[in-house]
Amino acid sequence: MKPVGKNMKEYYSKTPYGLQTNGFQWLQKLVAKKAGKLPYDFSNKAEWEQFKCTMRYKIPTVCGIPSFPPMKEAFIRSRSRLGEDVVVERVDIYVDDDYSIPSFVFYGEKYENTKMPAILMCQGWTGDKWHVDYQKFAARMAKQGIMALIFDHIPDGETGFIGMDVMRKSTLATYLCAVLGISQFTLRVAEAMRAGEYLRSRADVDASRGGITGVCQGGMDTWFTAALDDGFCCAAPILSASTYGIHMTEMASYRNNADSTPFPFGILDVCDVEHLHGAIAPRPLLVRGNLPDNWWPTSGFDSIEAFCDKIYGFYDAKDKIDFRFEINEHNITNQFVEALDKFFNKYLLGDQ
Repeated sequence: MKPVGKNMKEYYSKTPYGLQTNGFQWLQKLVAKKAGKLPYDFSNKAEWEQFKCTMRYKIPTVCGIPSFPPMKEAFIRSRSRLGEDVVVERVDIYVDDDYSIPSFVFYGEKYENTKMPAILMCQGWTGDKWHVDYQKFAARMAKQGIMALIFDHIPDGETGFIGMDVMRKSTLATYLCAVLGISQFTLRVAEAMRAGEYLRSRADVDASRGGITGVCQGGMDTWFTAALDDGFCCAAPILSASTYGIHMTEMASYRNNADSTPFPFGILDVCDVEHLHGAIAPRPLLVRGNLPDNWWPTSGFDSIEAFCDKIYGFYDAKDKIDFRFEINEHNITNQFVEALDKFFNKYLLGDQ
C-alpha cells in the first residue's frame, strides 16, 4: 500500500488525532459548549425573574427531585440535657410510612417556651449528625437562642448499612436513585427541604426566621435548597462555590472526583451554579471558600460572585452578599464558625 501523505501544516493546525480519541476531552468540550449556551447577562429584574421561575419549574423533572407525601408528626426518640443550658432531641422526621430522617435538634433550655429562629445544618459528603464540630456549632447557636437541626443524609449515619465503606455506600445510593429517575444529590435537596419544613412546623420555631448552612457537599445542599425553597430567609454555603461548567472542564485537568453524587442529571440543560446562587436573592447570602480546597476552582468562585453582584443589584440588595476566601482546614471551624455566628446573629436575631 502507498503511504498516506499529509500536509503537515494542516495536520498541526487541528486537534492532533491522538487527542481526538480522548473521550474525556471530548466530553469536557461538550460540557463547555452546553454551559456556554446558558444565559448569564440579564438586563433587568423582570428578565431574571422570568428565568428563575422557569428554572425552578424545570429542575425537579430534569434533575429528578423526589416528591414526598405530606408531612406527618415527627417522632421524638429522646430529649436530653446537654451541658448546663442546652437541650438535645433525637428526632425522626417523617418522609413516608417506610422512612424517616434521623436528626438531632439543639435548643437553649431557657428559650424552650419562646418562638425561636432556627437553622438547618447540612452535612458534607460521608458526614453525619455525630460530627463533633457540627454539634459544637449547633450547641453554640442554641445557647444564643437559635435552634439548630443536624440530620443524616442517605446513605450516611443511621441511614446506611453497618460495616459498608463510604464509597460502596455512596455508589449503591447513586445506583438505587438512578433506576428510580432520581439524582442522588437532588435526593439530598429533597431531604433538606423536608427537614426545613419540619423546623418551620414546630410550635417553638418562628417560621419566618429560618436559615440554612453546610460545608462542602453540605454547602452544595445549601445553595441548591435555598434556590428552590423560599422558606429559608438566609443561606450560608461554605466551601462549595464553583460551577459545573468550570468544575468539569478546568478542574478535571488536574484532579479527579472520587464521588459522583454531587452532579445532578441534566443540570446544564437548565442552569449552572451561578443561577442557583442568584435565585437566593434578595435574601442574605454568605459564601466562603477555602483556598487549600483544590477541588473547588477559584475561577468558578469568581464567576458566582460576579453573577450574584449583578442579580442582587436588581433588588438593591448588594449589601446582603458576602463572598470571601479563607485559609483553613476543611471543616466548620475557626474563621468559618466566626463568620456563621456573626451572619446568623445579624439576620436571625437582629444583631447589628
